[in-house]
Amino acid sequence: MLVFSQKNLAFLSMPKTASTSYIHALSPYATITVKGPPNFKHMSLQKFDKVLRPVLEHNSQKTIETLAVIRHSLDWMSSWYRYRLRDSLDCSENSTAGITFDEFVEHYMRNDPPRFARVGNQSSFLKPAGDRPKITHLFQYEDQISLVEFLKNRLEKEFELPVTNVSPKIRVQISPETEKKFRRKCADQFELWENAGPHKV
Repeated sequence: MLVFSQKNLAFLSMPKTASTSYIHALSPYATITVKGPPNFKHMSLQKFDKVLRPVLEHNSQKTIETLAVIRHSLDWMSSWYRYRLRDSLDCSENSTAGITFDEFVEHYMRNDPPRFARVGNQSSFLKPAGDRPKITHLFQYEDQISLVEFLKNRLEKEFELPVTNVSPKIRVQISPETEKKFRRKCADQFELWENAGPHKV
């Protein structure tokens, strides 16, 4: 997560949306940089509202704007699945080794998923606390050009994005039946993604 106090902007780090790359590129210009632990680095809007927003707005006397990135839900799930195939996770409860992508998605949709399928929820990440404002700027992960242009204009800085935390490149497949169930169960995430982009939030 990044906070740019002088620009009245907080960049929340949704997992698996290139957040680490943006932290590397933009931390020199940030007032606050949170690189870890994961539950702080990937602080949700609700947690931000409860923990950081009161302090920041007390100091600035302004309602701070928030920014986040959302990824197409199937691609987001694919990234999580491939990321958890890393050799470093072998024999870990978080590993997806020996599990197909279809099975991974099926497990994710269970009420009590196993550890390897507990990857959170993009719509929950973006839910504000109580009557606090919804996310101010929401960009699609797939439209990096608009996001980079917005940040360069807002921060008045030029930057290059490094490539970090890349998931293994493998082809994944999902059955039509599982995809249909997933789209129905996660309809709110698909709707958020479809409505994200410049001037849409």
